[in-house]
Amino acid sequence: MIVAIDGTGPDAPGEYQKLMGDSFCSQIGRAANATYLRGPTTAGWETSAIADRVVDTVTAERGEAANGEVMLAGYSRGGCAAIIAARRLKDRGVAVHSLFLFDAVDMQFSNVHLSQIIPDNVRMVAHARSARNLAFWSRNPVESRWYFLNTGRYLAGSGSIETKFFVGSHGAVGGVPWPDIPQDPGCALAVAEWMNKQFEKRGLHVRLKP
Repeated sequence: MIVAIDGTGPDAPGEYQKLMGDSFCSQIGRAANATYLRGPTTAGWETSAIADRVVDTVTAERGEAANGEVMLAGYSRGGCAAIIAARRLKDRGVAVHSLFLFDAVDMQFSNVHLSQIIPDNVRMVAHARSARNLAFWSRNPVESRWYFLNTGRYLAGSGSIETKFFVGSHGAVGGVPWPDIPQDPGCALAVAEWMNKQFEKRGLHVRLKP
């Protein structure tokens, strides 16, 4: 099973679906045996509660099929929620096979700094991050979200973590590129291609499309 947590979008439900309808996490969430959760609102106060929903979802699914592998995915603040959820799953003795992150950030206020280190119950991590490219930032200061603080940069234990950097906006890394940024279409395509290879390595039958 896989649970995908999206990033922040407009507070109105309809507007959120319009913006995030083809995000990478929403595509993952449409796969077989997947659950999709919308991300927190702008301030991020709901991040901890969303992590609890992930734990509840995993617990319920494992109650029906205890032999299924657990995978998590998260974009932006949703990536932060996924990491916190992995930590809480560890407390319940549940291993996480794979964690897929799309520019995970800790810009939230419910459990600040609890997501810097990914816990050792996670076996493998793939993290697509926006490159800290000064030239791109200076031209796109808002869309690049240069003020966001990346999280999930370290993995405890003996698991594996792969990180790759992409020049583009924070949105492009999550599959929601800005139409007025020339680099974004190529960035979203490159993220999709790289993450699809990570899925293949881990036996997840999902194909992202930018």
